[in-house]
Amino acid sequence: MLFIVQLTIIPGQFEEATRLFRHPKIPNNIMIHEFLGLLGKPDALVIFEAPDAATAAEFTFQFGRVAETKTSLSMPIEDFKWTG
Repeated sequence: MLFIVQLTIIPGQFEEATRLFRHPKIPNNIMIHEFLGLLGKPDALVIFEAPDAATAAEFTFQFGRVAETKTSLSMPIEDFKWTG
């Protein structure tokens, strides 16, 4: 399953967030495709694979102390029924 997490740094947490974003704890069953810093809001974006939603939630939980998180499950556009 492919997930996208949007991270908006909590005011006063910039230095801590920068450290965490550079060195996140990545479990063996998570594959990071992209970890991007953005100019504007959100401040960062993580695109990763996880075997299930529970594993994805566990991975993204670490960012909650320094950023507001918004996680989305993503799928190829062809998998959406309204595109057929």
